[in-house]
Amino acid sequence: PSIYQITPSTSILNEGDILTTTINTTNVDPGSTLYYSLSGTNISSSDFSSGSLTGSGNVDSDGKFSFSHTLAKDLTTEGNETLNIKLFSDASRSTQVGNSSRVMIVDTSKTPIYSISPSSSWVNEGSTLTTSISTSNVAAYTTLYYSLSGTEIVSSDFSSGALTGSGTVNSDGDFSFSHTLA
Repeated sequence: PSIYQITPSTSILNEGDILTTTINTTNVDPGSTLYYSLSGTNISSSDFSSGSLTGSGNVDSDGKFSFSHTLAKDLTTEGNETLNIKLFSDASRSTQVGNSSRVMIVDTSKTPIYSISPSSSWVNEGSTLTTSISTSNVAAYTTLYYSLSGTEIVSSDFSSGALTGSGTVNSDGDFSFSHTLA
């Protein structure tokens, strides 16, 4: 009888890691085409920065072939996911051969959080408005962009500071900018 074995490079991966899956066969003709699929709850092509959910490979003279996938660092907190790797003898993937193999994808993403805090919600002409930006899960030295807008707000409303600009998040995840009202 033919024997099919699916061997992932590891059983637990972090987002951003590379998964290499090796297929080992016994009593399968060299050159035979086998078909694989990757699936699981909430598993989609966006979970991978390289590699497809389905594919095929040809068995070599040692009875093997392999394929690789790079897991995406999607920056979305979604919890750990289980990836199922299955092997089939037909392109329609209706005749499974061998047992499925499972890999846990550890969610290393943390959703960025942004907080905008003006120094006051009411500012008189001639006063300075300082806006503080605090972030969590944003890399230090990331540039963020801002704009000020509102009913009848124009650049001449300010004696210093522009309606649009940018700031760089420091190592604590913060930056601020100021405007003086005309």
